[in-house]
Amino acid sequence: MSTPSPLLTDAFNLLGYDLYVHLSAADSLATQNAEWSADDMARARDLISDLVIVIRGLLVEHRRQISGDCQVCASAWPCPVVTTIHAFVKDPHRQFVALAFRARDEEG
Repeated sequence: MSTPSPLLTDAFNLLGYDLYVHLSAADSLATQNAEWSADDMARARDLISDLVIVIRGLLVEHRRQISGDCQVCASAWPCPVVTTIHAFVKDPHRQFVALAFRARDEEG
């Protein structure tokens, strides 16, 4: 596998950054201490709906084929994407800690 060009690497980094900013906005809204305004409630409804659509979309793409494999990963189903989504959705706090440790280990 070849190494991506610096331009492609920058594009991937910008894509990831944009997603993190969007998710940070959702998290900020959810954890704000002030009373929610009507605009906050409308934004929260949109964000929740958008996030559910994303999760469902990933699950649809990574569905089980008749052969028993994931149609995208070609690995045994449930594939790592499905099991990761399940872990994050069903036990997000434990998964957050695991992600934090993994990020720390990758940086150090």
